Amino acid sequence: MTEQTYRVRTALWPDDVPALRAVREPVFVQEQAVPLDMEWDEDDPLCIHVLAEDETGKPVGTGRLAADGKIGRMAVLKPWRGHGVGAAILQALVEEARRKAMPECHLHAQVSALGFYERHGFKAEGPEFEEAGIIHQMMRLHFQETA
Repeated sequence: MTEQTYRVRTALWPDDVPALRAVREPVFVQEQAVPLDMEWDEDDPLCIHVLAEDETGKPVGTGRLAADGKIGRMAVLKPWRGHGVGAAILQALVEEARRKAMPECHLHAQVSALGFYERHGFKAEGPEFEEAGIIHQMMRLHFQETA
């Protein structure tokens, strides 16, 4: 298999909404059956979004960071999974949280992705719960533990 190249950059709201939509809707709405009205929310314009793009500028992954340190809407298009795109997006969001002097990041991980987040230092907390019809687990990364 040939190496796939990509870059991760900070997305501009609202200019990059079509690019974010080109990743989030296929992953969440089509693959995971999240209702479209749940996928886009009032927090989107307030968050910092990152966008992974292939060498032609086509969007292949995204994620967002809220002002309270919550990472969410992590999504990578199926052909790009397993190539480090999700890890690069997560790293960019965590670095942004550190730059903003947040004490931690937290997220609602789909249980199928627990191992991914654990490999990046996140620790599970509390019971599993359902969100948008999918079982999730609260996870947290305290920066003093990873410094």
